[in-house]
Formats: sequence, structure tokens, C-alpha cells
Amino acid sequence: MKRTILHLVHNSRSGAFMRGLTLDELRTVTKTAGWTIAGETDLAADPPADLAALASTSADVIAIAGGDGTLISVLGALVKHSIDTPVLILPCGTANLLARYVHSTIELAEVLERARQASTDKLPLGSANGQLFAVAAAIGISPGLAKARERLREPDRSNRAGRFWTYIRAGFRSFFRGRFYVDLMQDEAPRPTTALYVTCPVSLGSEKTFTIHGGRMRNVADLAAGVIKTALPLPDNKANWSADTSRLIVLSKHGQPVILDGEPIRMDGPITVEFCSDSVTVLTA
Repeated sequence: MKRTILHLVHNSRSGAFMRGLTLDELRTVTKTAGWTIAGETDLAADPPADLAALASTSADVIAIAGGDGTLISVLGALVKHSIDTPVLILPCGTANLLARYVHSTIELAEVLERARQASTDKLPLGSANGQLFAVAAAIGISPGLAKARERLREPDRSNRAGRFWTYIRAGFRSFFRGRFYVDLMQDEAPRPTTALYVTCPVSLGSEKTFTIHGGRMRNVADLAAGVIKTALPLPDNKANWSADTSRLIVLSKHGQPVILDGEPIRMDGPITVEFCSDSVTVLTA
């Protein structure tokens, strides 16, 4: 199917715009790729835009230009308002996790050009206590890692050594956290862990199953074991393990730091991680 008309949703506070991309440049590259912009929704506006209005768009596609936090908020609104217009994810953030997951490239002009005749697929959305994510959720891992990532938006790259140590410090805060338990909703006892990484299906359209990586990372030896297990197909041990499940519950007496698609928040336990009943139709360029 050849598509020509899109509605552009953009957030000028996202990573690519902070690094120098302008809305005029975005409009130009969109039109050069053969698209007609039927309308725009500015997420940086005050007051915020009413995303429910997207239900009445006559465009072939809703294109979202923003970071992963922007993308998941818009996708959540589309699900909430039962808007089934195909979505085009534009790589205009910092890490562009979702754009990398959906497309074979994160070159903006190439994504826009390919999307005119791209196929569609279903993007399943995960939920952690009602908060949505599309790529991955990290639980028990220091939100300092996500905050440090935001420094990548700065155009000045001269202080790389300082950034490196920022990541190191934030990472080690994760390794020495107290443990919690993970109930995989299977016929086994909850597993102890201090850090949990939950990833969505490896490919679009596949079965709704999370891949879980857990670890009791209390010292440098546990950290080294976790790195080795990730790199090599080693069997599970008491410190580090993997599993596949469609639903899990994190059991914790205390609140836990949670990072959803790169966005840090804090949640009180228990934390239920499961799939939403609805998926979003996306273009895969």
C-alpha cells in the first residue's frame, strides 16, 4: 500500500531537537520523502495537546517524532482512545530504543522514505502496574543510569571521561541494592534477585512472551558472572538466571526504582508486569 498523507506529532524537547534538529528541518525532510503533512500536534505546547483529537484524523499515518518517553505516552493514548491509524515511529530521541526495535535503520530521511510502502505489524505493549513500555523494563536498577543517559543530549562531547564515571557510579549503586522476589506465575517458588531486566518479544508479531534476566548482584563476582552469562549460553545458577513468561509479579517490602524504555520512575510493590490486551499497528521501515 502506498501512503502519502501523515499527521505529525512532535515534541521539541526530545533528544534530536535538543541536539539541533528544528521543526522546519523535520517538515522539510518529511515533504522531501514524498509526504503531505495534513496536520500537526505539538506535545511541547502549554497546555498539552489533546491526543484524543487524533481519532478524527484523515491521514494515512500518525508519525511520532520524539524520544522513547514521548513515544510510549502517545502510543498509550492511541490505545486508550481506540485509535487504529497506523503509526510511524520517527527516530528523534536520545537512545531511540523503540525506533531501533521497529526499523532496520534510524536514519530519519530513510525511515520516512521507506515508510510510504512499508508493511504494518502489531507492536505489543507491556505494562508495569499500568505504566506502559514497548521495549524493556528494568527493576531494581539505579535510575541514575537513565539520568546519566540524558547527558547524551548535550552537544558538547568534550567531557567524555566525566560521563564515563557517571555511568560507573550509577551502575554500582544498582549492584549493591537489597534483594526482592520475583513470582513468574509458574509452578515454582519466587526467585530472589536484586536486579531484573524484562524485554518484550524479540520480533514484531511474535507470541506475547517476556524474556526475563534476573541477578543477585551483590558484589563484583556476581557482576562478572552476570556479564559472562549474558555473553555465553551458560546454565542458570543461584546468582543469575533467565526465564520466559507472559506475566510476573515483583514482591518487595520497599519501593523499587523502575526504568521503562529509558524513563525512570519509582513504584511501590507488588509490581505486576504483563501485556496490555491491545496492540498498536506500526509501520516497519
